[in-house]
Amino acid sequence: MRKNLGIYAFLILAFIALFISRQSYKNFSLEKSINSCVISQMKKSQNMTSLEARSYCESEIKVKKN
Repeated sequence: MRKNLGIYAFLILAFIALFISRQSYKNFSLEKSINSCVISQMKKSQNMTSLEARSYCESEIKVKKN
């Protein structure tokens, strides 16, 4: 049992580290996708404001995500 104590401690610490990193970076790729979509929409349509482009991109990406 004492031999395995180090392995158990490592597994618990690794699990905690993975949980924390998952919580920290959960929306990172979603935000990058929305930002790139906003930039491309504003380049495509010169008369579109950033708020309109952001709302359009959020709705389109969330539809495709689900």
